[in-house]
Amino acid sequence: MKSGKKGMKRIIGAFFFSLAGLKVCISEETSVRQILAVFVLFFIIVCFLGRNFFEIAFLVLPLFLMVFAELVNTAIEKIIDLVQPTFHPLARDAKDIGSSLQFVCMLFAAFIWGGYLFVRFIL
Repeated sequence: MKSGKKGMKRIIGAFFFSLAGLKVCISEETSVRQILAVFVLFFIIVCFLGRNFFEIAFLVLPLFLMVFAELVNTAIEKIIDLVQPTFHPLARDAKDIGSSLQFVCMLFAAFIWGGYLFVRFIL
């Protein structure tokens, strides 16, 4: 089911498909909106905290990972809802594993931010 587009037309098409996916996630998924709100809030904080490019990148990376994990988790949930609309233990397990991806990314973000704030303001 390939479109046959090549080169720049393919890249532009992929860009608009990506925007459509983000639009669906933002309009239909509360958890995506919440993670994006956290991202924006902490990104604003980074603009004031970061003293150089590397500190900014170090603090923004876990935020992007949280957004990435939420998008993957949302995709997993949508696929499972399509394939298995009724309850099934494996479907529940797959959704729980997707949720654990987000949890691990949040722990990573908390570790990075907590360590940075501790070193910057306590030590």
